[in-house]
Amino acid sequence: MNELSAGTVRRLNRRGGHRSAVAILIAALALGTGLACASGPDPESSGIPGFEPTVKTVPIGPNDRIFVIDSSDVIVASRDRSLLGGIFLLLDDGQLAYRRYSQKLPPRTAVGLLIQPADSLPIDSILRASRAPVVVYEHVTIPRDNQGNPLPIARFLVSSVRNKVARAWIVATDTAAIPRPIPDWILAGATQLVTGFPSSTARNAQLRSQLADLFPLDSLTRTSIPESAIPAGVAGDGAMGGTTQGRVDSRGRPVTSAPPRRLPPQAVAALQSASVIEFMWAREGRGIVKQLIDRTRRGEPLSAILAQAVSLPRDVAALDSAWKASLTPPKPPAKK
Repeated sequence: MNELSAGTVRRLNRRGGHRSAVAILIAALALGTGLACASGPDPESSGIPGFEPTVKTVPIGPNDRIFVIDSSDVIVASRDRSLLGGIFLLLDDGQLAYRRYSQKLPPRTAVGLLIQPADSLPIDSILRASRAPVVVYEHVTIPRDNQGNPLPIARFLVSSVRNKVARAWIVATDTAAIPRPIPDWILAGATQLVTGFPSSTARNAQLRSQLADLFPLDSLTRTSIPESAIPAGVAGDGAMGGTTQGRVDSRGRPVTSAPPRRLPPQAVAALQSASVIEFMWAREGRGIVKQLIDRTRRGEPLSAILAQAVSLPRDVAALDSAWKASLTPPKPPAKK
């Protein structure tokens, strides 16, 4: 029997008791009950040190099978077992960011990684049997080296998968009786806060480099921002330009990347949205993000939300000015 490591148990216990290590272990070992079709070979270890919920195999042919990892909150399925753990852990971490801004854990989520065309039907059957409210599919092309050997791709995959999942989580944050679509600026900004990419430092550095291209806030709230304009990546990948935060070379010198390149208007709007929402959250408290999602879906304008704020400017123009001022803080006085 596989057991959760002590490190994983400690990590789960930090979730405020929402999910106990015992419950996760029971759910992992009882995966066959949740997936009626999963009666096959014995479960396998995840293969990741310090992370040992079981991986269940689901036979789909005489010599073919799908691997599934399930923690009761996040499910990942693929014919390539090596893809499961990295995706699972990073989505698991994403739940904490979502909880920080939405004040609750996201709904049960299932991710299917499709490698071959024939994967669609069995993986769809497995994910539907999981009864997860949020289901995301990702078509995977395995990269290979010059000798044709497959390369590990979980890190490359996660940037795309996490954006899709974060977006689906935010859309699922629905408390309105007849909800309207979430405004693009809120969806784009909240997605970045949940994924943690880009970092606040990198995002604001990019915006400072394009101060003349920033949208007035009342215009930003009406701007169309396509999903493709939202940056995809993994927290810690580095800055978008300039000095890469916290990284030094072998001699202790800061590692610098190319200066920020000029971004098109829709990309600027996406970054600006995240920066404004993070500014509001830092000053008003974590409930403001949920208010933005809930109340705009009911048709309320940003001005109505600001009118009831405690620590934010009470109108859109004043919020816009305060946020822009935060991008370029005053320089410290010169030493005498």
